Amino acid sequence: MAAKKKTDLKRGQRKASINPGLLVSDRVQIRDVRLMNCHCDQQPAAAASKKNYDIKTSTDIQIDKNRGIIVVITQFQLEACVEEANAGPVLTLAASFLLTYRIDRFDGLTREGFKQFANLNGVYNAWPYWREFVQNTVGRMALPPLTIPVFRIVEAPAGAKTGKNTKKKRKTKTS
Repeated sequence: MAAKKKTDLKRGQRKASINPGLLVSDRVQIRDVRLMNCHCDQQPAAAASKKNYDIKTSTDIQIDKNRGIIVVITQFQLEACVEEANAGPVLTLAASFLLTYRIDRFDGLTREGFKQFANLNGVYNAWPYWREFVQNTVGRMALPPLTIPVFRIVEAPAGAKTGKNTKKKRKTKTS
């Protein structure tokens, strides 16, 4: 009997430590993904072979309990610099995607959970569209191919902000 109480206590502790964003993601279905806006700009040196680039992301979330929807706006920005030069970016690409999710129940969900959901699931769900946007846009700009890597889920540093304007940087080299 004592062992059973110990097990029950551990289950309760596990439930309390569940990420609130996971609770949201367990209840949603994605309904729509739309490109909201985009921008691209290249400098003459953009065709140079070796570049470093950073990708920054930020999210915003809107919750409509009456209609049973969650809207996540995910913004991406890529800046590429030529390795040999200390000048500014030679290539800038930016795009925002609007993702609409259907949700049937809001009970037990918190604002923090919605923010965490937007920062992980919103970016993760929009990432393939962002990759396709970059690949096609770079081709249309007559630049060497640029393939964005797969989305890597990394744990946020302790004390990291969540919600609007959260920036996540990814550094990558291309040739």
